[in-house]
Amino acid sequence: MIFKTLAIGFVTSAAAAGIVTAATAGVTSVASGAAPAITPVVWDTPMPQAPAPELQAPLVQTLAGLAGPGGFAGKKAFIEGGMGRIETIAADRAYSNAAAKGQFPLTFNVVDIDVNGPVATANVTATAATGGTATQGVTFIAGPSPTGWQVSKQSAMALLSAVG
Repeated sequence: MIFKTLAIGFVTSAAAAGIVTAATAGVTSVASGAAPAITPVVWDTPMPQAPAPELQAPLVQTLAGLAGPGGFAGKKAFIEGGMGRIETIAADRAYSNAAAKGQFPLTFNVVDIDVNGPVATANVTATAATGGTATQGVTFIAGPSPTGWQVSKQSAMALLSAVG
């Protein structure tokens, strides 16, 4: 008798849970054979816009500014938030090591650009003078640089570790 009561209670609870789930999904009739329409909802977050190939030139210029000759103390404008003293020393060391290996100048191919407000993401393929290539996702931030774009600090550190 207790088992029968538990079984009926379980079935009733399962049916209630199914109805609640169906109601929250927007189903008006459980017997309906049609699937409910799903509408994407965004809560105060802008949806990504279409790819932005018109940004390719400024983003390539930003990367060229970072990969150009000279110390990283003068390249802080191309990195979001600049760089600290230790980071600058490490970046200069990585740059010097790569230059000694003949990897410069680098050429960049920026594709799959996606803009979401002041942030752009892209797949960047860098080709070294030695012929080696590497592809990496890079995040750019609209900011005060000669090109109007900066590389996010996280992307800049990932690029430096890939080069060094």
